[in-house]
Amino acid sequence: MKAFRGFFLESLGERFLKELYLGFLLERSEICLVAIDCRRVVGFVAGTSEPDQFFLRLLRSRWPAFLFAGLVALLLRPLRVGSKFLYVLRYRGERAVDVPHAALLSSIGVARGETGKGIGGMLLSSFCDEVRVRGVPVVFLTADRDRNDAVNRLYRSNGFTWHSSFLKKPCRWMNLYTRSLFEAQPAGHGSPIRMAAIR
Repeated sequence: MKAFRGFFLESLGERFLKELYLGFLLERSEICLVAIDCRRVVGFVAGTSEPDQFFLRLLRSRWPAFLFAGLVALLLRPLRVGSKFLYVLRYRGERAVDVPHAALLSSIGVARGETGKGIGGMLLSSFCDEVRVRGVPVVFLTADRDRNDAVNRLYRSNGFTWHSSFLKKPCRWMNLYTRSLFEAQPAGHGSPIRMAAIR
């Protein structure tokens, strides 16, 4: 919630996010990592090596939990929350048709007050390392194109290449980035911050 203050995911509510990431943890294709500094979680990344099937399986297995978790927010703000729920139900990762066999980096967040320490870059590298171990050659992700310079720089400086831009909804353009893992470097070493896979 702190990492996504003011963004789409935060607006879905804490209970919904708990169900969403629990769904990630229970899914066989999940990739979930946390960055830990002095026993404190300071960042996380979540995604899947099978985005075309992941969200469909997640919806089929957990739709009652999602509905219950978002019911209060839906009743309080039916139009706003309802439209976002419909988007979540239709979401499949927005992979470009010419990027087959790619893993999706769905969410990445760094705790407020911990930015500027290289945590985001370490999370990206560790995620790509895990994807490569699973034999998937490409990672893709999307990010807001406008008024989001720091995030776009983070991806470009960590081996991701701009692929295309698309209009997600009126006045909201998204950038789609890809990274080939054939020449990916291993995650950085020597930092007191360590990565831990969630199992």
